[in-house]
Amino acid sequence: MGGYGWNYLVVTYDPATDPTYQSRDGTAFRDEAEMLEELGVAGWELLFIREPGGDRLLYYWRRGRA
Repeated sequence: MGGYGWNYLVVTYDPATDPTYQSRDGTAFRDEAEMLEELGVAGWELLFIREPGGDRLLYYWRRGRA
């Protein structure tokens, strides 16, 4: 049953500690436009954006498993 389901990715933006957008897999994006473009081209779908407090943002992405 391989290939079914989703892969998930979270990208964090916290300008108080780091001006870049950081994914949990170690990828960094210099701005939001670069992040949206690169992840979109790679097949990631933006699910939602969460604001846990302050200026911090969490971007939740998913894409189908290969």
